[in-house]
Amino acid sequence: MFDNQKLSVVVAMSCVLSLGVGCSDDKADAGDEVGMTDTGDSTATTTTTTMGESSETNSTTADTTADTTADTTADTTADTTATTTADTTATDTTATTTADTTATDTTATDTTATDTNGTTTTTTTTGGNGCEAPPSYTNCDGTPGQLTNDPWRAIGVNCPGDATNSVQAANATMNSVNANAWRVAAQFGSANGQNPNYAVPNLNGKLWAANPGDWTNPDDEVIPSNTSAAILILSTGVVAAANGQSVVLENNPQDGNGDNGNVDAGGLPAPLTPTRGSNNGLGGTPFVNCDLVNDCSDSLYEWWIVQGYDDPNDKLWMQAHLTVPPGTEGFVFDFAYFSSEWPDWVDTAFNDQFIAWSTSEAYTGNLTFVNGAPLTITSLDGAGAFQYTNNAPQLAQTGFTGNAGTGWFVARGAAVPEEQFQLTFFISDLGDSVLATGVLLDNFRWECAGCIPSEVNSCGIQPQ
Repeated sequence: MFDNQKLSVVVAMSCVLSLGVGCSDDKADAGDEVGMTDTGDSTATTTTTTMGESSETNSTTADTTADTTADTTADTTADTTATTTADTTATDTTATTTADTTATDTTATDTTATDTNGTTTTTTTTGGNGCEAPPSYTNCDGTPGQLTNDPWRAIGVNCPGDATNSVQAANATMNSVNANAWRVAAQFGSANGQNPNYAVPNLNGKLWAANPGDWTNPDDEVIPSNTSAAILILSTGVVAAANGQSVVLENNPQDGNGDNGNVDAGGLPAPLTPTRGSNNGLGGTPFVNCDLVNDCSDSLYEWWIVQGYDDPNDKLWMQAHLTVPPGTEGFVFDFAYFSSEWPDWVDTAFNDQFIAWSTSEAYTGNLTFVNGAPLTITSLDGAGAFQYTNNAPQLAQTGFTGNAGTGWFVARGAAVPEEQFQLTFFISDLGDSVLATGVLLDNFRWECAGCIPSEVNSCGIQPQ
């Protein structure tokens, strides 16, 4: 049940998961769906809940801003012919990326990767120089039927312990008016399957479930698991209640799962911005010479500024300040994306999105991509990045049958040892509050060797 179904548009284009409640900021112009009228700015106030390090007690806090002082040098060169319209460039999902080591110094290894879009160079740090990332992590997922209720703990952050055995965060918040717009679960949907990034089976052999295996990065560094039983579901609709075994089964289509009452309009939450941040703020060289304020990937600019797709609705975001362990230069986490906007609303303003944003001195901006595309329906469609579509069995009881989802991927970000940076996970509808989009998150952990992502080489994470 991720209400109100989109109506057909006669003239121009019009626009994870149960029950919707009032409040929308949809525009009533020629680009809107028939039947959508302007109800004025939303009066809903976002509930900001601070998640304690070792307590389930909640309190309201103000937004915080990371002020990092660490200094880093991004040893990265990129293909300057890349354009901000790359979002809509189709990419063969079976494209093979090859890497050649082109330069080595005492701090980083530059690797050049080529695919169907061209070439680029990305920086992969060597790590291992006094890296104090935990060799194993304290598990605080709980067990099916008795999982944690803390969204940050569900992905492995702020478990009991210290920096030697857990990822500790300050000012960890969940910003959502509707507490049912997110859910901690042991399983989403009913499909059997395997997360292809790991060698061991998923929990209970289910596709959309945690995987407790270690991950080996492209530099052959083994990253220990930081999950056992819990995953986190975020939605622009409402997520169905879990059953007694913490399983979420969506038996109603997500295209009937509408406005969840979360805040509409008002743009992106700080510090997120669609302004290009590469080339020292001039843009045009994605991932190179970050200005450390704006989006160094340049990946949001095309939709928000060029196309004017800048009307977010049902906004939900999580934020926390993380302190990087000594000698540690990166972090990773698992994600998957689904949307009921696909296929009817591709290439329209109803371009629902998920953004993971880092303010690290190593790289500031959006860091989640599949096949080089940011996580919007039009970008992913153009890149051939939706692995499961229409009646694929992998979408069974997710509510997205007839729609689309990616597979599981590992996002990889860069960091500066001992800096504090802010991490934000943000999801929203765009253009309306009608059809639901959802994201699964899990398994945040530190990585000794960091990596700055790029549009054609997502740090060695290849399509499955």
